[in-house]
Amino acid sequence: MSKPDDMAELSGEALRVELAKDKSHHLKNGRFTNPWPSFAIPSMLTFIKDLIFNFDRKAANQAIAQGRVPQVVPLDRTLIEGPASGQMQVTWLGHASLLVQVDGATILCDPVFSQRCSPSQWIGPKRYTAPACQVKDLPDVVDVLIVSHNHYDHLDWNTLREVAKRYPDIRVYSPLGNRGILESVGFRNVFIGDWWDEFRITVPGIDGEFTLACTPAQHMTARGIFDRMATLWSSWVIRGPSGGKFFFSGDTAYSAVYGNDSKAECPAFKLIGRVYGPFDLSAIAIGAYAPEHMFSGMHVTPEQAVRIHEDIGSKKSIGIHWGTFVLTNEPTDEPPIRLKSEMLARGHKAEEFSVTSIGETTLAFSPLTSPN
Repeated sequence: MSKPDDMAELSGEALRVELAKDKSHHLKNGRFTNPWPSFAIPSMLTFIKDLIFNFDRKAANQAIAQGRVPQVVPLDRTLIEGPASGQMQVTWLGHASLLVQVDGATILCDPVFSQRCSPSQWIGPKRYTAPACQVKDLPDVVDVLIVSHNHYDHLDWNTLREVAKRYPDIRVYSPLGNRGILESVGFRNVFIGDWWDEFRITVPGIDGEFTLACTPAQHMTARGIFDRMATLWSSWVIRGPSGGKFFFSGDTAYSAVYGNDSKAECPAFKLIGRVYGPFDLSAIAIGAYAPEHMFSGMHVTPEQAVRIHEDIGSKKSIGIHWGTFVLTNEPTDEPPIRLKSEMLARGHKAEEFSVTSIGETTLAFSPLTSPN
């Protein structure tokens, strides 16, 4: 791999090729890690103690009781059924679930429509806002499914089983280690990528080539007690034939509080910006961060989400990963309040990175007219 000084001179495809050679996130035992000083998490024992003694959902539950939750609106069928070439839009379906439409193609990201994000629908975090739809309500054609990682609030076996039944030929893209579970759900066309891998695809009825890029994120994975870090996690880039670019953060952190005395920040997003930016439209996580000493190694605060927005060069972003499940301690309506405050404090217009109602469709600021 090139030395850092050499890398500083690179951008675009040349930088991506060099970054793809770096496998420092692969451990010798076959598991994965975040290879940056910005990542640290408490030990399992410390985490369990914090769950017992410091985890308090009172503020979140009070906000729900007072109705301080996102509004759920009907899908705009006219917008989502006929997206045009040269158009980019995203519909927030709740939590991190998205319907992304670029140049006429429809891409479903991390669909979770179950009542609970849990191994069982009898226990575990229960949704306090309804999903925007069920699988049966999605457009007749969904071309691609993206799954960012295997946590239950992103990879929902029940929802994915319904997706596989309705769209038996759909192409599915996910990071390393997830092929088995995706094929067990019923998907036939599963493609697995490492960080900085690209997939070039065509979509029936649409001229030109789409690029899907598996890009880094700072997070972790597990679906049980013994499979921690056994599969990879990622963000994703979608580039359409028109040259328009969409960024999906998946689930990510930026700078851990615990074990990060240098206050190092995750370098991945500046690199994503150098390789693929600027982005026309992005969906960036803003919630599930409190208390920060427990969760800052794996989730962002709203203030850190603004830094990601800046690092990748996003022209327009929406906040996701909030307003659906009580996963952490913050009040349910706190993430958008802090997001707006930080955007203004850093000299941005609030509408450049804001939140939407569940079910609302957001368009890129202007039609996409020429490749970048």
